[in-house]
Amino acid sequence: MTSPHRPHDPRRADLRRSRRPSPEVIARRRLVVGGGALLGVGALGLGVRELVTDDATASPAMATTAGPTTGEGSTGEPTGATASPSPSPTAGASGVPEGQASPVEALKLANRLEEYLSGRSGRLGLEIVDLRRGQSFRHEASEGFCYSTIKVLVLTTVLRQAQEAGEDLTERERDLARRMITRSDNGATETLLAQVGRDEVERVAGLVGMTKTQIDSGWWGFWRTVPGDLSLMVDAVLSSDRVLDGGRRTIARMLMADVVPQQRWGVFAPESRRVHVAAKNGWGPLPDGYRLNSTGWVSGADRQYVLSILSRSTAGFSHGRRTINEVADICHRAMVDGLA
Repeated sequence: MTSPHRPHDPRRADLRRSRRPSPEVIARRRLVVGGGALLGVGALGLGVRELVTDDATASPAMATTAGPTTGEGSTGEPTGATASPSPSPTAGASGVPEGQASPVEALKLANRLEEYLSGRSGRLGLEIVDLRRGQSFRHEASEGFCYSTIKVLVLTTVLRQAQEAGEDLTERERDLARRMITRSDNGATETLLAQVGRDEVERVAGLVGMTKTQIDSGWWGFWRTVPGDLSLMVDAVLSSDRVLDGGRRTIARMLMADVVPQQRWGVFAPESRRVHVAAKNGWGPLPDGYRLNSTGWVSGADRQYVLSILSRSTAGFSHGRRTINEVADICHRAMVDGLA
């Protein structure tokens, strides 16, 4: 039976039934989940059909909380105090103790970034964590607005609640999670955030270790964070069982690997046949410049690292996207010999 609120479109239904994952999509999923691929596919129904690439729309809640409007080139973009202390660090999938990466200066990388950014307008800060060597590097990594990067934390909260209840995600939750991560759908985000509650997002942020992320009653896109907290957030869905078990981490990683093509910029920039990326971007306009943020996990070509970037472009979205793409590529090339 079709919904009374949306006319039935047989052409759209046929399109959805006929779509199948492309070889590239299948390859990404296999790379990101390894031996857990079947669990992730079964849990999310990702093997049934390829996601339809729809533009995300601004949610009513975003409009009522003074969130930004949809920006140039985007598909609609417009939770901290901890409830419990973080457990002791444990070795993650990379063998590097979580939160224990040693800061390094990486002078060559710093000089290359400064040289490139000196010719670009706006501002950019980042953190890169070499998961193989246990080293981290920061460049101008100051606080900024989260925008849609924080949707990974909302997803982590949904999965954590289900894990604590000993339940699987419902079909509705799976659909909302797909839309929120792969298309950056703000309406789906509002629905899931209302379901879990901001206090729960804040609690899970504490479990992750995101002590510098500010979660308040305002629009989630204007919550504030730092690149280091975003890196902890990404590491929580790819590393140890500290926050999520293996099956639920598989769900998160697969969604972050299946982001629609038009949103595969920033940390996705180095992606190729030899390099796999699972990431989430966020973007939106403000009077003092367009925000473009990106956080994710990069693996392949003898490199494995987490990269998180917060940026502000005073020359618009396209200029900012070129900047963040080139910076991601600079970081990727610098990782050939590690952070040194």
